[in-house]
Amino acid sequence: MSLLSIIKGILNLQHKIDLKKLPSQGLFYKDDFELQIKKAELSDIIEYEYNYDREDLGIVITRLKNVVEKNVILSSGYTYNDIKSIDVVFLFLEIVKLTNKKPISVYYFNDISSKEEIINFETTTFNYFELDEETMTKYDRSSKEFNFDGYKYSVPSIGVENVLTQFLLSKSLLPNSSVYNAYSYDFLYFLGNKSTLTFDEIDNLIQIFNFDISEVDQENIRKIVKKLSVIGKYSLKKDSQIIDVTARIDLGSIWK
Repeated sequence: MSLLSIIKGILNLQHKIDLKKLPSQGLFYKDDFELQIKKAELSDIIEYEYNYDREDLGIVITRLKNVVEKNVILSSGYTYNDIKSIDVVFLFLEIVKLTNKKPISVYYFNDISSKEEIINFETTTFNYFELDEETMTKYDRSSKEFNFDGYKYSVPSIGVENVLTQFLLSKSLLPNSSVYNAYSYDFLYFLGNKSTLTFDEIDNLIQIFNFDISEVDQENIRKIVKKLSVIGKYSLKKDSQIIDVTARIDLGSIWK
């Protein structure tokens, strides 16, 4: 660790993220992958808030991702594209908390007390997924994938997700663009931890996973994706109550 990093840590300008505390629980990152976050600059906040439109989800997501990309520090050999997409919103909220020096509070109705209460978005309140013992026997610690009889599952990186978004936007301009709404994109979970794809590779994967492999393989893939769909869901937990936070955090006023 450099002297600059040490000083920044002392001044609370940087914060190392415990990968096990991310929504992915660090299961899909290589052993030498390390991640730190830093405080957002005023320019980042201005850019995020400028003409903010909560109805335009595309703009909201893009601005959120931009904040994360500008304020993460990764170990040598890795880039922003290697971050798993399910961890990006969590990292954004951690950057907001570090920058504002205060917790992110969520209002919810407590079923036990029968009144509205507040819970903070923290690693201590986050509802982390739990996989059964049989599923965990499929986890390969060396490749950081779940191996189901040759089907190797990993959650997609933000790099892959971004390229797929660009790919679909480009296809939306074509006369037959509606056909892309019917395709399965389950191949996203079987990419061997890739951090990016080309448009040609996506075209090829669509062909393979939708037409070339057998119906049995397609069904097995669907079952695996469904079985592991609990990974990446965002909710908080207070005692026995699960609190959905997707509609309770106001991203428009998050920096206030």
